[in-house]
Amino acid sequence: MPTQFTLKTFFGRDNELEMLKNIHASAKSGNATGIFLSGRNGVGKTELLRQTFYHLFTNQNNAIPFFYTIKTAFTSIENFSKDYFCTFIVQSLAFLKKDFSTINACIYSLEDVSQLAKESGVKWVVDIMDSFLQMKKDADPLNLFLFAIAAPYRSYLTTGTPVIVIIDDFHKMRKFCEINISDNNMNFWMLFESSVKSPFTPHIFSGCQAELNKMFFEDTSFGEYLDLLNLTGLNQDDSVRLFTTFCEIFKLNMKDELLDNINLFNGNPFYMKNYIHAARQASSTLSEENFWLIYLSEITKGKTFMYWTSILKTYIPHFNLRKPSLMLLYHLYQDRSGNVLSNLAGKLSISQQEIEGLVGLLHASGTFEPGFSELEPADDNILIDFIRGLYLREIENQPWGKIKNIIIGEKIRFIKPDRSPSFDITIPANIKAELVAVRTIESVADNFNIPGEIIGQLQIALSDLFVNVIGTAGTGFDNYHLSFKLKENIFSAEISIPQKDFALSDTDNSRIRAYLDDLKVEGSINGTKIIFLKEITKDFVSAS
Repeated sequence: MPTQFTLKTFFGRDNELEMLKNIHASAKSGNATGIFLSGRNGVGKTELLRQTFYHLFTNQNNAIPFFYTIKTAFTSIENFSKDYFCTFIVQSLAFLKKDFSTINACIYSLEDVSQLAKESGVKWVVDIMDSFLQMKKDADPLNLFLFAIAAPYRSYLTTGTPVIVIIDDFHKMRKFCEINISDNNMNFWMLFESSVKSPFTPHIFSGCQAELNKMFFEDTSFGEYLDLLNLTGLNQDDSVRLFTTFCEIFKLNMKDELLDNINLFNGNPFYMKNYIHAARQASSTLSEENFWLIYLSEITKGKTFMYWTSILKTYIPHFNLRKPSLMLLYHLYQDRSGNVLSNLAGKLSISQQEIEGLVGLLHASGTFEPGFSELEPADDNILIDFIRGLYLREIENQPWGKIKNIIIGEKIRFIKPDRSPSFDITIPANIKAELVAVRTIESVADNFNIPGEIIGQLQIALSDLFVNVIGTAGTGFDNYHLSFKLKENIFSAEISIPQKDFALSDTDNSRIRAYLDDLKVEGSINGTKIIFLKEITKDFVSAS
């Protein structure tokens, strides 16, 4: 369940969370529809479900929230049924008592849960517990399974209180059934369909996108009873907020000019968190050079590397098929034409039938998205670079230096250093700060041959900012950082202050803006930047 840490780093999902946490009202009125929460690996589906459960647990009384993650470690369908049922009972009692700590207090045995039920004095809990214990004595795994998964609906019939069933990693249910159930009954998971239909026990499912698509829309009619909610990567602003929050938590310094590099992660919180953990072990400061070296290390031997390697091993269990699958993925990402199968048929030492089998396995792994008639590469920069690095090392046997140049050399080459004239200074935040700032901007602007009239306007604006805004804030700053730059025909003065969420009032903004062509206030890694912009005539720029 959500901890203080996850709550602090949960950004950009307001709309989706609002939709999910309000499902209790629809369930109360009998109009609820289940939800299939879809999205790529690492995009934040599980965390969104955890936040949803937390909100449903703490902020409403219309419906009982029940959160369950499918596990494949159970050795029998009976063990799964006991765990599913006991988790429901414990969470229900915790919700009724509004005692969140009960959920994670310990791992409860069936005997423990039976005792909790008796001590609770909640009649429907006692009755349903007794029925389950009697069902267990009958030693019929199918009936026990049916009873367990129908427990939320049974509780609704008894109490009139709906249940919101949240199930994560539901795709693992198929694998569990294949391993633990005889061939005749290996599709036990399909029996969830009866519970899914009820508008009083809406189910929210999530897990591997490709596998659930098949399970819900090809193997069963689950999809008819589920609304689709597709979770995409965070937008640019939320990605920056999350990344910089991670930096603050782990005391990692990062230069503002590296913020554009965050686009590399496609708004994927899992990738960003992995990267930050790798960065904090390598250095206390992120610079342009070590940013890319840390990235290369992360995708070739770090946690992200191990994550995708484990997924590929899981979905491609036969060792002799792993190199062909790697070649298939690499060429798919390289030519992006969708004609990889026909082009590779003569290169791989496996049959066409095996190639088609690989396509199905790789699709299930989430490494690419097949269209209706052709293969489509995944829109995932990290995954693509991981595949490239693995291919160069294991198929082409390229040396480390060559792999480095191929993967990050092109990224670094596209970064053009700013050659515009600039000047930076840090001044103490004391009573003389305004005087030092005004004299500094006069000297810098004069050095850039900016006309005196314009210098005077900049000085008035800067003095106003220091005296009437920053100077009266009472924030106790140690230093201010000033940066001046002349680029093309625009002179800019940036004043950085170590205060988050700093804002100018409308009155201050209008008064200072009167001396400028533009005024901006932007958040930064270490606080806030106030930016003065003054346009210099083109004739002046060409003459200077």
